[in-house]
Amino acid sequence: MHSRDYSLLLERVITDFGADVSFNEVVEKLKEHYGIIISTSAVQIITKKHAKGCHDMLEQEEEMPNKESKCVIGEMDGSMIPIVFLEKNENDDKRKWRKICWKEARLTVAKEKGSITKIFLATLGTTECAGNLLKKCVQKIGYGEKTKIHCLGDGAAWIYEQVERVFGVQANYLIDFFHLSDYLAAAANSFTDEDPKKWLKEQQEKIKQNKIDEVLEILKTSIESKNVIDKDDARVKCCRYIENRKGQFNYLDAINNELPIGSGEIESGNRSVVQKRLKIPGAWWKMDTAENMLALRCVRINGDWKKYWKKVSELFASAA
Repeated sequence: MHSRDYSLLLERVITDFGADVSFNEVVEKLKEHYGIIISTSAVQIITKKHAKGCHDMLEQEEEMPNKESKCVIGEMDGSMIPIVFLEKNENDDKRKWRKICWKEARLTVAKEKGSITKIFLATLGTTECAGNLLKKCVQKIGYGEKTKIHCLGDGAAWIYEQVERVFGVQANYLIDFFHLSDYLAAAANSFTDEDPKKWLKEQQEKIKQNKIDEVLEILKTSIESKNVIDKDDARVKCCRYIENRKGQFNYLDAINNELPIGSGEIESGNRSVVQKRLKIPGAWWKMDTAENMLALRCVRINGDWKKYWKKVSELFASAA
């Protein structure tokens, strides 16, 4: 039975379930809640069809709110998901080989300062694609010439590079405070003459006051006094992390302006938007299917679910 044999209402229910759980589990849910028996393949076809529809809707979306926000908070991060490629074998005998790998799904999110409304977009594409999506997220919130963009990330170079590329001087970029604290916590154990927890707290307070150079000097002094040459020593790694990201630790301004210093929004988004569906046990995705499923999940979490089905209903009515 083909997907066209089902009502739009049933397709909506199937897609709603399929966005969250495995296709096999959708079959069980339909039987349990509606007494309807549908094959796994039909569920898969319907869900993938509307995932593609969600992807197309996001791609074609041009209308942006006529609004200029004073300050928008933006974040980006990556999460690895399982991808399968089908390739012809060396003898070219029309049989295909499965090649399995992990691919980074890059998630972007933006929200207006003081608001709980968030816009998510995701891609399996390049870092430039991710940067463009972050800009689109900000535009959907309200982006103008006077809008200040406050961006955060975990220290990955591509995040900073894309923020600088798409926003320029309108944006400031801040390293996630808690990610930096992980490096400091590891280094704290090297200061054997002090309580590690107390030392860590003292350095964190200095960093919040923009005294990052003072913390760096403490680390370097310890390295030199102990003749540390191991590049994997926690103090050395912490120094390297800080020195490679100069200018990205202006926590004092963020605190004074009541802006976040941690990238919790994107980390939570990675779990709820990407991993909850695309990393369920046993799931391996083709690239285009994974890209479409990411779009489906973004459409739902952004509150555009009704908007999508309104478009589908209009197309269905015009074709009748």
